[in-house]
Amino acid sequence: MTEPVPALQNHPGDVEFPVRSRWKYARMLEARRKADPKARGRRALPVTAIAAPFGILGFILSLVWAGPADFGVNMFGFFLGTCLGLLVASIVLAVRDAGAPRRAQQQYLALAGRPALTLRQQQMLALDAVSDFGMRGWNSSLAFTPTFAELPQDSRARHREGADGSPWFALPLPAMPQLRAALDEQFKIVSRSDAELLVADTLARGLLSTRFAEVAHSDAAEHMMSRIAALTDLPVFDIHDLARGDDERAPRLLLAADIERAIGGVRYAFVAGYLSADEAWALLEPLAARAFGAYRDRDAYWRDVVIATAFRTDSLEAVQRQRETLIELQRSDWPAASVPWPSAW
Repeated sequence: MTEPVPALQNHPGDVEFPVRSRWKYARMLEARRKADPKARGRRALPVTAIAAPFGILGFILSLVWAGPADFGVNMFGFFLGTCLGLLVASIVLAVRDAGAPRRAQQQYLALAGRPALTLRQQQMLALDAVSDFGMRGWNSSLAFTPTFAELPQDSRARHREGADGSPWFALPLPAMPQLRAALDEQFKIVSRSDAELLVADTLARGLLSTRFAEVAHSDAAEHMMSRIAALTDLPVFDIHDLARGDDERAPRLLLAADIERAIGGVRYAFVAGYLSADEAWALLEPLAARAFGAYRDRDAYWRDVVIATAFRTDSLEAVQRQRETLIELQRSDWPAASVPWPSAW
């Protein structure tokens, strides 16, 4: 029995789910060609192949109509035929470009050979969905962006892991050194053990929770709590409750945001080639289990993520932008918007 084929997702840089043929992609690819001399040169070949026969046909028809002696008419026939051919070529190639991102993603998935997501895996990835939606990335795969890490070794070697560009003009793949440099800058991850340490630290007490706890027990606590309440338009008592625990449970602090961050870091480590898919899923599972055990539903989870954004950025604009992204996600066709929240693990 064959495994289910993974479904198409949105085109990176766009949120329509799944990717479809759209004229906007034809315009996007044409704009990229204008900025790339090599791409313009490659485009000239199919244009010539389509337009040239029309020019020749126009020349032949003019010969039949006016005879070979009338050189001016013959050249006008050739010119008219060529213009018609260029028009036909532009339409045919634009139609082809409109569907190019969809075809490229199909080819990428065929090369990657990854299995379709399980319900459980999509539930885990949904914990990182607002970030993916905001950056117009992928959320229905472990990889949040197309990556050479998912491609066969011969494809990686042929393109020198991105140094020689992407296998698809319509689906750019970031170079692996670029991904690894960004991962190090954002998460200080340069190995599998670094990713494992991020998960362990998050499950013990994450970076944001640690900072929040320090401020919550300092002289600046009242000001900080009031400021977060104002930024999020939530009761200040709700913010205080995050720092309070009891005999049965530790303070929740900013657990949701720490989990979201750790999930993003693990997925980034996979995209950068430090983790295999099996290793990445194994690291994500305890993070997801903690989230599903601590929060009754997705609204409660994302509410705490928004609170963490207010604490981390001290910016009303950042809070508003995140809330707007969350609303747009919930209205979208992304699986993360409708996947059920587990009642228990």
